[in-house]
Amino acid sequence: MADSTTDSLPASRAAGALLTGLDLLEGLARRPEGLGVTALAREVNADKGNVHRLLRVLEDRGYVEQDPATKIFRVSTRMISLAGQVLRGVDLVAGAGPIMRELSAATGEAVHLARRTRGGGVYVAQERQRGGRITVETEIGAQPIIYASSTGKALYCTATPEELAELLPDPFTAYTMRTHTGIDSLAADLAQVCRRGYAIDDEELNLDVRCVAAPIFDLHGVPLASIGISGPASRVTLARIGDLGRMVTVAAFRITQQVGGRVPAKFDAHPPSPTEIHG
Repeated sequence: MADSTTDSLPASRAAGALLTGLDLLEGLARRPEGLGVTALAREVNADKGNVHRLLRVLEDRGYVEQDPATKIFRVSTRMISLAGQVLRGVDLVAGAGPIMRELSAATGEAVHLARRTRGGGVYVAQERQRGGRITVETEIGAQPIIYASSTGKALYCTATPEELAELLPDPFTAYTMRTHTGIDSLAADLAQVCRRGYAIDDEELNLDVRCVAAPIFDLHGVPLASIGISGPASRVTLARIGDLGRMVTVAAFRITQQVGGRVPAKFDAHPPSPTEIHG
């Protein structure tokens, strides 16, 4: 029988190093003028040699930087960038709200917003028309089917086939006769998303329902969310898809700007015009 104390030792050491590393970042954040290794070790009540090793790791990862002349360590701009991403993420729903309402009013269809997660995505907001008009509603907190929804395709439009294979079931579950059956057909569809700027669900998840969605990018040009339109196929016709796709692309671009994101080069072929952005 293995010694449980021995087995837990590496994990315990890793946890201790992580806690000390967090202490170092918090200590430097409190002292914007920076600190040397000795002063920082005293600040966090840790061994100087261990502090020096951890600082080198943090420096290699870009979280702290050292002045070569004074040897003083400071928090790097990468930490500011990370903090900004968190704050922008918190504001995503609030910032997207007015744009979602405009889009729903302009199209007459339900509009939804989804956040990308580690293992897929989640619907976080919805805007729909009142007054008895039949609309397609999305349950907040539900997870989009990546390969069978425009939302999921928009969230993972830049993913590689290898990334998709790790994320998706094998084989795919067929929801309709139009559902993608495997990685190859999905990857070809995602390439089209990048070329046109928006994703299409042509009755792939539910018969008689069509959807279009466009990605919202973070500052690294990676999809962090998507905004989409859903409606009955009788109204969201194939002839109308192009106009709706352009409208949802403009909405996504505006939200990307709001959160400080960057549209990657492969999407630069179809940027919205200033008139489209500002109405």
